[in-house]
Amino acid sequence: MRSTAIERKLLLWFVTCGQIGSLSFMPGTLASLVTCLFIFLVPGFFTHPLVVLLFVGAALLSIDRVDRGGREDPRWIVVDEVVGMLVTMVGHPAGVLRLLMGFILFRLFDILKPYPTNKVESLPGAWGIVADDVVAGLFASIVLALGERLL
Repeated sequence: MRSTAIERKLLLWFVTCGQIGSLSFMPGTLASLVTCLFIFLVPGFFTHPLVVLLFVGAALLSIDRVDRGGREDPRWIVVDEVVGMLVTMVGHPAGVLRLLMGFILFRLFDILKPYPTNKVESLPGAWGIVADDVVAGLFASIVLALGERLL
């Protein structure tokens, strides 16, 4: 099934998060920061598990439609960073300090890609693009929860 021009533009807008992905300077980090802002402004909504699952599904479908079976994670696709940041903050209060800690932890795990993050990244197509950010988000969320328990 072929995408219409309008559908393709909407899909590109979604996967680039309003063209953040087309920026030359740290588009994934900027998309994660913008996600923090949305989480802060609408606490509870964007980190509700059902909303996060909908974002994961929408990201998978959209990336698949835009990047037909690409083997690498294109820099311009940043909706996966949004998903990872949402996963990080599920179950955590959306205060400034926790968002900052969640952001730092997510970016750290996303960049370093500890096992199994580096393995799921090799899944085909959209699955690999999104899965490594979901795993990085899960790691960040666990460390954030441990930090909350210790403090």
